Amino acid sequence: MNILFLSTENPFPLDHGHHLRTYHVLKALADVYTVHFIGFTQDDSGFKHKPKLQEFCKSVDIFQLKYRGRRQLLLSVLNLFSPLPLIAQKYYDPAVANHIKKLIEAAEIDLVHFDLLHLAQYRKELNGLPSILVNHNVESLRVLRWSKVERNPLMKTFLRYQYRKLEKFEKSVCSKFNKCTVVSETDKESLAKLCGGGNFVIIPNGVDIDYFQMSKANILPNTLVWAGSMSGAYNRDAAIYFLERIWPDIQIAIPEVKVVFIGNSPPKILKKMASENSNVEYTGYVEDVRPYIAKSAIFIAPLRSGSGTKVKVLNAMSQGKLVITTSVGAEGIEAKADEEIIIADDPDKFAEKTVYFLKHLEEAQEIGQRARKVIEEKYDWQVINTTIRQVYKEFENSLEDKHSVVSENTKDFSL
Repeated sequence: MNILFLSTENPFPLDHGHHLRTYHVLKALADVYTVHFIGFTQDDSGFKHKPKLQEFCKSVDIFQLKYRGRRQLLLSVLNLFSPLPLIAQKYYDPAVANHIKKLIEAAEIDLVHFDLLHLAQYRKELNGLPSILVNHNVESLRVLRWSKVERNPLMKTFLRYQYRKLEKFEKSVCSKFNKCTVVSETDKESLAKLCGGGNFVIIPNGVDIDYFQMSKANILPNTLVWAGSMSGAYNRDAAIYFLERIWPDIQIAIPEVKVVFIGNSPPKILKKMASENSNVEYTGYVEDVRPYIAKSAIFIAPLRSGSGTKVKVLNAMSQGKLVITTSVGAEGIEAKADEEIIIADDPDKFAEKTVYFLKHLEEAQEIGQRARKVIEEKYDWQVINTTIRQVYKEFENSLEDKHSVVSENTKDFSL
């Protein structure tokens, strides 16, 4: 079976959740089927890492995203007069649409995989071909939650407007695909309710458990770690929320406590506190987060916005770390609260739980060990790959049935 895989990004480098999920699904398909890849890039990195995709994809085409910087700002203004959400306008390019049509014919594509709602506009180029939409999260819910924590009044209003358009878009688009995949039962329920049912199937986020192994490094007592790029609104808000509303109480209770933020684009408050307080550190971007997580006593994920299951949380659990997070951070993860993961939505409770487990490290490690077992049983990519292939096997079987019917009809005609 020939699959056209449309993606908003080149998944390389494998340095955050979006890239990791896209890569693992893509690789699982490429190991069985012939896959042609079309993706976008905002900078040179997408072109730089193109050879890595060429190692297992039949063909690879990367397109420069047109709307960046000032052009994206202009598009945001123009989008106020469009019924489409901004993400759909941002990724639609007539030149790419034309290329898709030509490739479908030239490569005899049987199925088109849409990695994210952002690309759904290209479905009109398929001329009836089977298609599958992969949802990493519920986009409308993601933007709604963002709007609730956004401080800028103009941005808050804009986000509320986008939320309403995204709801309409999701409702109209999802039903047009042969299948829609989601990452959790929570997301499935949300989209099914919005769409009035639908052909949704769960393919969870996963972890390479051999890469994110149980930590063997000596733990540094009273050390907290957070890993996630702060260029995105959700991670940036999490960092600010932690430093403003949680960190002061933790430091009062344990003066020697240290928190390490791993990731690029730190907010101003983090830069300021790191320059004034030796107990606050940020590393910037690092290629390998594992050593930092391994040495930490606790992994924190104080997320208040976003949706979908958080790969950063799964990775930390895979390393056997106690994760203290929020309901948003734990959303969709099948782990027992207080036994395999700690959930605290109130900032005072978050601080209280953190202090408790820093003082009871053995108990924290026991929870971390149970968290690792959860990952091994439910979130190992080797296990999830079986589910991925089962979903796509249905399309392959349907295709074979059609070919069989055509063959039989041809025989009858020849007689």
